[in-house]
Amino acid sequence: MEKSARTTLVIKLISGLIATLSFGIVLVSCQKEEFPDPDTLPNGLTGSWVETNTMADTIRFDSDAQSGYFFLSRGFAMTNGYWLPKIGSAPYSYNIAGDSITVIDGLSSAMEGGTYYFRFDEPNLTIKIGKFCKYIASKKSILTFRKIN
Repeated sequence: MEKSARTTLVIKLISGLIATLSFGIVLVSCQKEEFPDPDTLPNGLTGSWVETNTMADTIRFDSDAQSGYFFLSRGFAMTNGYWLPKIGSAPYSYNIAGDSITVIDGLSSAMEGGTYYFRFDEPNLTIKIGKFCKYIASKKSILTFRKIN
């Protein structure tokens, strides 16, 4: 077998291996996200909720009160050589009134905030809330969060 024929064969084998691995990665990444059994989760708002579109942002309520604080966690990013919370990760004060929620960024020196749509669907373990943080990656104006614990 000539050197160029061997080289061509090796390139074809490597290309086939890369294609097979790529297909496998795509197949695994497209699997449906599994959520915990609803019977194992606390009732009410208390707990952690993940944004269902990007699965990248989480809010945590520490009580079922109609007002108080929740914490938005957006993950971490490398900043000046340190892994720091992504911008927008912060405590937010809130007040729920009917189908709206008033939210104020707890770290903003200007106490920035606003009033947004809010719907708590306890049987389906979801919260629909207006996009209260401009840094959340989803382009949707109303975000859906699903309870995870």
